[in-house]
Amino acid sequence: MDAWTYLGFFAGALTSTGYIPQIVKGLRTRRLQDVSILMPAVLGVGMLLWLVYGLAREDVAIIVANMVGSSLTAVLVAMKIAYDRSGSCA
Repeated sequence: MDAWTYLGFFAGALTSTGYIPQIVKGLRTRRLQDVSILMPAVLGVGMLLWLVYGLAREDVAIIVANMVGSSLTAVLVAMKIAYDRSGSCA
């Protein structure tokens, strides 16, 4: 792997794990009332499109980053929906 690939992995790690603090806080408090569902949903679609692009280009850094990012986005959206339904986010 060349230096650009390592840079891609580092950038992907930073952007893909951005949801972790919000997920941890949501799991602890069971409240996500201040989280808009639209923002992670739109970002998640964008990450899925980047994943398709990475697969087409066979770029492992783009693929890994967007697989992780898409998964974490899905977790946050699922938590938001579940907590809203349970009344914890009134």
